[in-house]
Amino acid sequence: MYPTTTNTDIVTTTCGRQLDLSKTELVIEKANSLFSYNVHKLSTGEYVIAEKFYANPFNNRYILLNDDQIELLKNL
Repeated sequence: MYPTTTNTDIVTTTCGRQLDLSKTELVIEKANSLFSYNVHKLSTGEYVIAEKFYANPFNNRYILLNDDQIELLKNL
């Protein structure tokens, strides 16, 4: 039996879509001792917000946004 490995760059977004973050452009990178907040741009023009919590990785979230939603966020 071969050992199994997990690619940590493959994530599932809150809408259920699986994405490979290693094939994205990192647009924003912010982190502190509790969590990191990164924005990745996909080749499709969509964006993924990746929230990673160091204390509890089960609370990590990956939120998929399109250009229109990003523009709305800029105006908040």
